[in-house]
Amino acid sequence: MNNNVYLKYLDSYDIEIVRRAVRESFASMNIEKIVRPKMKILIKICMPHKTTPDTGICTHPAIVRGVIDVLNEFGVDCIVADSPYGKLSNNILDSIYMNTGMLEVANTTKCTLNNDLKSCIVETPDGVKAKSIKMLDVINEVDAIINIGKLKIGKRLGYIGACANMFGLLPGEVKTLVKNRLNTVADFNDYVIDIIDSLSDKLVLNVVDGVVSLEAGDSPRMLSCLAVSENIFSLDASLIDILGLKYQHTILEQAEARQKIDLDDPYNILGDELEKFKVEDFALFDITNSQLLNTSKSKQNSYFKRHQQRVVIKPNKCKGCGVCSKICPTGAIMMKYDKEGELYAYVDYKKCIFCNMCYLECPYKVVGIKTPMGYKILDKNINKYNKDAKK
Repeated sequence: MNNNVYLKYLDSYDIEIVRRAVRESFASMNIEKIVRPKMKILIKICMPHKTTPDTGICTHPAIVRGVIDVLNEFGVDCIVADSPYGKLSNNILDSIYMNTGMLEVANTTKCTLNNDLKSCIVETPDGVKAKSIKMLDVINEVDAIINIGKLKIGKRLGYIGACANMFGLLPGEVKTLVKNRLNTVADFNDYVIDIIDSLSDKLVLNVVDGVVSLEAGDSPRMLSCLAVSENIFSLDASLIDILGLKYQHTILEQAEARQKIDLDDPYNILGDELEKFKVEDFALFDITNSQLLNTSKSKQNSYFKRHQQRVVIKPNKCKGCGVCSKICPTGAIMMKYDKEGELYAYVDYKKCIFCNMCYLECPYKVVGIKTPMGYKILDKNINKYNKDAKK
């Protein structure tokens, strides 16, 4: 895969201007070699929760509409999808589509909004953090995926762009469970790369809406940048350089270690020059790869007990059916006998990668989630910091 990245200066969400910019960027990517008539494409947007386009949190509907309009010219069928955090229903999802402007997109273009809440298991035998991942079942209904992310700085992850947007293919409740159990930012990044690897045959193009970006503290900022690339890692590398970040402590550090990108030659810029977009005062959180819910290895065990959410299976409640043991991708759950000779499930936390498959699939709902006080305090402090950053 080439490392070409097309950058376009775009200082407005006017649909005519957006459509023209998308058409130019797609032409530079030789879109006619990527898509074909009657192809069914999943448009993976960024829509983490119920919000409005002016907040800078979700992919702007004008960008989504522009992409779909151009794809329709090639006779492509589009399905718009994302899975917001939390427990979802069709009514809740419809409300989120309306607030984010995606309902208007569906009413003004030839596309459908995904309302299928079913999920599927995708095997990732070569995964670093997951051997199987639960994803939206819609991925099985399409021929290809076009990923449209949003340029943001998150309070826990730092830079968020093209790669991190792929995490949204996990169902809402699963995203929360997985994210809370990945020990560090580096763990999260490796998990995202596992997702990208599992869909490499279908992920054909990546777009990032950086027209209005989001600084630390949830502050929208005009960056006037639309970025497009076949190479998801090259796209993020170019945007990270625009913001003045270092590759260290971003997903590119894990990507290079896994030979997904050469950081000595990360991208080749087409369209407008990179210097046109560079900023020196973009508000950033100080994020390191050891950050999230963990500290140094020497303190890992005590920190884990005080701060890390985790699955808990009480022997006296376990029915001994073995479903959790069979579905566990790393063999972290073993079946043992108690003093009365009854089978129960035992969790080896040294092997556990916190995929939460046991919690989600237990037929008797006896797998619980333990939330230590340290986790609650940490979460409260992070939210307070984020609130203060807005002032």
